[in-house]
Amino acid sequence: MSAHHSGRAEPASLGELVRTLPVRQLLLLWLAIFSTFATIACTLDTIGGGRFPMAWLASMALVSGGLSVGFTLTSLRRRWLAFAVLVAIDVAYIVIVRRGIVLAPVAPPGRFIWDAIGTLTGTSFGYTMFILFMNATATQYLRARAELSVAHDIHQVLVPSIDRRIGEYEFFGWSIASGDVGGDLVDVVAGEGRWLAYIADVSGHGVGPGIVMAMFKSALRMRALADGTIATLLAEVQTTLMPLKQPNMFVTVACVQGGADGAVECAVAGHFPILRARASVVEEVTTPQLALGMFEDAVFGSTRVECGDGDALILLTDGLVEVFDDAGRELGFERVKATLAEVADRPLAEVAQHVLTGARAHGIQTDDQSLLLIRRRASAASR
Repeated sequence: MSAHHSGRAEPASLGELVRTLPVRQLLLLWLAIFSTFATIACTLDTIGGGRFPMAWLASMALVSGGLSVGFTLTSLRRRWLAFAVLVAIDVAYIVIVRRGIVLAPVAPPGRFIWDAIGTLTGTSFGYTMFILFMNATATQYLRARAELSVAHDIHQVLVPSIDRRIGEYEFFGWSIASGDVGGDLVDVVAGEGRWLAYIADVSGHGVGPGIVMAMFKSALRMRALADGTIATLLAEVQTTLMPLKQPNMFVTVACVQGGADGAVECAVAGHFPILRARASVVEEVTTPQLALGMFEDAVFGSTRVECGDGDALILLTDGLVEVFDDAGRELGFERVKATLAEVADRPLAEVAQHVLTGARAHGIQTDDQSLLLIRRRASAASR
């Protein structure tokens, strides 16, 4: 089960920005647009020789400014259609309404001066409103940017790269967020004669999943080295996590636990299978079950796995699999497995780099990309 609904990141739209801004701030934008386009009336009067009645010019200014604001509101999704409707209404107004008006034989004295003043006033006022709107928006953006920077720094501390050895096992991994704050997590916890390595993926993108990820790591680490199976561990973490998250959020996870006897225990909850690479053959290890945080009464299980000298266990998130090329074709889990079969016997850092390079060569990163590699080196430890 993927922790994300799509492999493609949806870009933020102007509509989303408008819906999030306060009314007072949006008023500056509407005034700027209205004032700028209301000057069309002055332009038309200049072209017409200054002979239009003042009542018609005033109504033309209201129509042009109002339609421009309406165009902005309706063009958030269908820009060209809205623009065509705006032009059509404007032209219709000029043609139809003008038939009922009587033009003055000559322009009144000083008429062009007033047209110029009207144009300059409308343009200047509109420009001032645009500047005020941008200043307010920039202040809001920079404040959010500063908060995201702090969140990014915290995320770097919570999800550091991994390169270590514990007994007979060596570990290498990293998590590359698609934005300032990611929802992926790679971690290795070690204690007396035991260790737990896991990879997790919180549904969604951004700060919210990043907060849930931090809570998940804290809850899991507090229980990671207690006696019991991974199944018991996941059940306890689920109990802690349920009241602390939004109803539609969940966490997929793949865990590997090792002990003094060299054997390992694996559990997969809503996540991609763990891959075991042995003699250039890559096999899937999984325990089909729901992700954490979906249902309070979920039951979790685990399985013991043989891990011989030189065997590697690979844990990854969907950001390395759900990568799309320009034609919309997905990289896919099977192709990642084939890549791993070719390089699984190399040093772990080289294996990780090979997987990342393959994903980046196929398409741009649109989701957090995380990988955790585990290899048993019993012979190296016994020397």
